[in-house]
Amino acid sequence: MKEFLFIALAYLIGSISFAWLFTYFLIGADIRQIGTKNPGAANVARQLGKKWGILVWIGDTLKGAGSMAIAEYNGITNEIILTVIGIFAIIGHCYPVFLRFKGGRGVATMGGVILYLAPLVFPFIIGFWFIAQTINPRSLKIMLVELLSFFVLIWQIYPRSFVNLAISTILLIITGMIVNRDVLKEMRSSK
Repeated sequence: MKEFLFIALAYLIGSISFAWLFTYFLIGADIRQIGTKNPGAANVARQLGKKWGILVWIGDTLKGAGSMAIAEYNGITNEIILTVIGIFAIIGHCYPVFLRFKGGRGVATMGGVILYLAPLVFPFIIGFWFIAQTINPRSLKIMLVELLSFFVLIWQIYPRSFVNLAISTILLIITGMIVNRDVLKEMRSSK
């Protein structure tokens, strides 16, 4: 029962949209209606400035790591359950109850989960994110190449470890979310 409470809490924490909150309180706009219309750190950085984008990125990252830290602090130490809690923080970010289930892509929150499970991989996540922002932040191909790179890094840095399975599972779920959301957007825009 305790595990389900922390899963629900992780979803609610994930549902807090720092991008929406910062944009609303700073300029009175809905971030989902301006720029790329994605409620994430990159869109906030382009619309409000880099410092606000960085703050949103930190907040979104902490949603993933923080949800897991809260659960572990309260006695949940099973890595599978902690991974599920992190996944629900990501789902909360992508489909937030507070924004009628229209959220961001979950990349920064996924980074927070990976930071908690595999801190040695986290610097690569930051590097890949900046590369994507420089080349084309909305490119599905770039995201998929980066996800494949994560798999290689994880297997190299954490051989024969449960972390491989946990992070691989998270990446597969995120890949599914990204592919599903982008394919649906492309299908709608082509009509």
